[in-house]
Amino acid sequence: MTERGRTLMRASLLVLVTVLLSPMSPVWLVFVPFALLLLAFRTDDWMSVAVAAVILGLGFAGGRPGGMEWYVPRAWSLIAGGAFVAVNVVRNRETLVNRSLGAIGVALAVVLVIGVARPGVLQGVNWWMASEIRQAALVAGSILEQLQGSADPQVRRQLEVAVQRWVVFQQDVYPAMLSLATVAAFGVAWFGFERISGGVRSPGPIREFRFSDHLIWLLIGGLCMLVLPLGGPAFRLGENATVFMGGLYLLRGTAILLWMGAAAATTVWSGVLLALAALFLYPVVLGTALVLGLSDTWIDLRERLSRARADNDL
Repeated sequence: MTERGRTLMRASLLVLVTVLLSPMSPVWLVFVPFALLLLAFRTDDWMSVAVAAVILGLGFAGGRPGGMEWYVPRAWSLIAGGAFVAVNVVRNRETLVNRSLGAIGVALAVVLVIGVARPGVLQGVNWWMASEIRQAALVAGSILEQLQGSADPQVRRQLEVAVQRWVVFQQDVYPAMLSLATVAAFGVAWFGFERISGGVRSPGPIREFRFSDHLIWLLIGGLCMLVLPLGGPAFRLGENATVFMGGLYLLRGTAILLWMGAAAATTVWSGVLLALAALFLYPVVLGTALVLGLSDTWIDLRERLSRARADNDL
């Protein structure tokens, strides 16, 4: 596969992650940061400025302001997109992953300040997000009902219980899910910005995915909030921190497995066999990926294996 094909595949995976994880319309998460990047870094190109103006015009001037469903996606995309642009200005030598995570941190800090200044705003957002998640669950439940048809009532009941549990879980951790989706959306926006600009660093291979080891303290802090009796708000904050960092470490471990698989798969058929084995043994693979992602903070397995392989080649 050519480098362009691999880049397109990585961008497609980022789009898929954004769509699957985002509790709101993923269109805003991608196009608003993309437009802001064009306005910030392509002011000398009238075509880029025009594209950005059209995107923002259609998004903000093309619709009639309504309730939370109008303001929340636009507000978050503007806050997160603006933070992404600012971080790219200040920390332009960092990797895309670290810049994206830094932007998420800045965006969440801005939201926290708004919540402290106007507590009713976050309460309204929370209510709206909960209603959106319940509505999505109703749609999913009706689709499952049609698919099940005359299935065993016990099976249908189990599916209903699973959907309800997922609704409760999502209502608690939607900030973490939205943050993970936004990180992926930044990658898509940067990919589009690269296609227009040319010569800009593109997202690297998934098997090279890594981030600052210092973020382990965010996971430790989240776990402490879950365990210690600090009250409901602290528990929810810890839950979201744990889910967010758990997702990142799971991806980091998956990157390590892909790196090891690429080194072990000497032929196309061996690569296919490894992929099939991972598919059938996915619970074991996911558990291993999480363990590897966490341990990579201290071990840096890819670096160690690279050195060992280089020593063997000598």
